[in-house]
Amino acid sequence: MGLFSRWFGRDQDSGEDLPITLDVEARRQQLLQLETSLDALANAMREHPQLASNPGWQARTAEYGRLAGEAMMLRKGQPDRESLLDLAFEVRPVFKEVPPGLEGLVGLQDAAMRAAESLVTVLPGER
Repeated sequence: MGLFSRWFGRDQDSGEDLPITLDVEARRQQLLQLETSLDALANAMREHPQLASNPGWQARTAEYGRLAGEAMMLRKGQPDRESLLDLAFEVRPVFKEVPPGLEGLVGLQDAAMRAAESLVTVLPGER
């Protein structure tokens, strides 16, 4: 079974989408973790005065705030597989190569990326 087939819950033989029953409580914990990590990352990004006036930096900071809000709304509602995947695939790293002076953001970025990746994986109790 291919990687994308497993992600999207497709039956190897029929090629049809199989419904996945989510472990809603586990997913809410994951969404809270994503929300918290994105908020922490956005707050840390706002604390860099030399970059605060950069429009690209401002946009990325606002994007993380928006995604944290989406995670909160999903957590408070009834998340489904599609919305989890949509959210997870929207989360992008701040940077690939760490610029001087921004080393403090690496741990926060990694935590946000791990939290987003956790939403993609089908949990053991889900099927």
